[in-house]
Amino acid sequence: MIRITTVDWHSSCVELQWLSVVLKRSLYNLKVSTVITSKNSGKIQERYLQLESQMRTIEQNATDAIHRVRASLVTETENIRKRVLETLKSKEVQMILMDWKSNEVPVEKDTKWFLNEAVEKIAEKVAAQINLWEKTNNVVGTIKDDIINGFKKDFQLMEYQIAKCQSVLLGGEQDVATDLHHSIKKHVPMKTLFKRRYRKEDEHVKAVKGLGGAISELGILDNQTRKELKDLQKHFKDKSPENMMQEATALYVDSIFQAKDLGKRIHNYLSQLMKGIDQMVYMIPDFMNADRKLFQTLQNDRKDEILTGVYLKMMAKGNNLQGRLDMFFVENIMKFDYKSNDIKWSPDNVPIGSGSFADVYVANLKDGGRSESSLIPVALKVFRDRVKTSNVTSILLEDRVLRNVDHEHIIKYYGATFRYKNPADKKRLQWIMIMEICKETLKDIFISDESKNPGKLACESSQQVRASKDLANYAVQICSGLHYLHEKGLVHRDLKLDNILVDQNNVVKLSDVGLTKKEEFIAYTVTGSLAYMAPEVLLQSERNYDHRADIYSLGIILWEMWYGIDAAEYIQTKVVGSFEEIVRNGMRPSLMMVGLSTPPDDWVDRINAAWAYEPKHRPELLDLICFFKDILIKT
Repeated sequence: MIRITTVDWHSSCVELQWLSVVLKRSLYNLKVSTVITSKNSGKIQERYLQLESQMRTIEQNATDAIHRVRASLVTETENIRKRVLETLKSKEVQMILMDWKSNEVPVEKDTKWFLNEAVEKIAEKVAAQINLWEKTNNVVGTIKDDIINGFKKDFQLMEYQIAKCQSVLLGGEQDVATDLHHSIKKHVPMKTLFKRRYRKEDEHVKAVKGLGGAISELGILDNQTRKELKDLQKHFKDKSPENMMQEATALYVDSIFQAKDLGKRIHNYLSQLMKGIDQMVYMIPDFMNADRKLFQTLQNDRKDEILTGVYLKMMAKGNNLQGRLDMFFVENIMKFDYKSNDIKWSPDNVPIGSGSFADVYVANLKDGGRSESSLIPVALKVFRDRVKTSNVTSILLEDRVLRNVDHEHIIKYYGATFRYKNPADKKRLQWIMIMEICKETLKDIFISDESKNPGKLACESSQQVRASKDLANYAVQICSGLHYLHEKGLVHRDLKLDNILVDQNNVVKLSDVGLTKKEEFIAYTVTGSLAYMAPEVLLQSERNYDHRADIYSLGIILWEMWYGIDAAEYIQTKVVGSFEEIVRNGMRPSLMMVGLSTPPDDWVDRINAAWAYEPKHRPELLDLICFFKDILIKT
């Protein structure tokens, strides 16, 4: 039994994170083992073939990604080379380089010593000018960001495909893999609890003098330049030190202009900044090869009930250990975004909303946690139960997801704080999430007797045209926020009018996104309201459902917004037959409502496509955005 205490932790936060990843990877392997031992040989072989195909795709993507990075470095190297030469040739820089004050010139001793020190001072001056230009224009920073952002897209794609391979191994129990992937990323602020260790390589880092240092050294490497500098020594007694410095500077800078290795020096410098990319990319196939070996080993142990029992017991212990590790992180390392006295609220107030595990309250937050007089209204999601080993991992996972989303049409997450239910008991920590507050939900706007829904108005009347444009405006915003989530590989899974909020400026905000999941990790999980669930979710098919389940929910929402009718209540009155028959035949409301105006044909086509039984027939969000934007610009 491992005992975690504060005394045990003499290492850094990075090492704690590493330990967490190792533990979660172990839990993942145990889950794979459990799944495989419960499958028959036919299913095992089918999954193995899927795994092999997906791994080949990953390996090819890894190779392509690193080639793109290298090609980008070559292009940017030539671009910087030209810009450096233009900068050194500019009148402004030339004047600075040639301007030598008497107190800047080496003290005269002998010609050899003078020129050696002169070269050092010239090199420093040239390096300083190049570094100033680079810093002013953020040249290297911009290039680095461009390359990293491009690589990041490739890496996210590969991570998605890796997760697909892991979902093949895991069958339907993918929470373990979800947590594994999120734990690798740094989302949560940490206290400066541990001192940074001294490393020998730090000396090398300190010695690097930026791009200017890498380039300026070329001035003393050319044989012709060294010969001309020696010739300059012959006139040491005939010229003033200032003139000597100017002539030496001219020779020095000219040697940089003539240097054949200038491009190579720049490329090497940029490559040093990106040196971790090769290892990161090529680590991915290695990571997956470990899964392949695990899979092959476990094929011989399938259907072994004793082994399955052992795996389950080990998983229980591993989950407990992970919970204890996360508890240590929360209590000793995590730096909460706000203190409890930064928020003004009372737990005795009536909550404005309640869920399975938490209540939502209205509160006021000090602006940035600093100003007493500047308060902003917020919503507090207060977890009812105290943070403990059994729930801390899932709370941290939700927190990390919220920190990783940032979009105009996603509810803003300010961060986390906590309170103690009993101030005398410092171990009963209650987690509080601080979020943007909105005035109402789309259900408040569209499902009421006062709502002016297009379906309640005369066809093609001016009132219906205005109501249709209002609906289209909301639809564009919903689709935009949903598209952002899908681009990040997330599926909302509980999209409904109740979870779509509207702020004071009438801007749509998708809520409950903290419980979204990566789409490759959601097989066999049912989340959401029955009326909004896609058939593949309700029928619990073998395949994983994906982001297109949200498109189905969107179709139901569009129907509700058009007619002003609660879909769940309407469908409940029409349910006849077995559950499976209802789903297969269409658990969808009618688009022909007696006494109400039917949507135009193009609207009907979009809604029917959105809630199509087969996910592949559902439209893309970008197509829906274009459709509704066209409605907004029509006169």
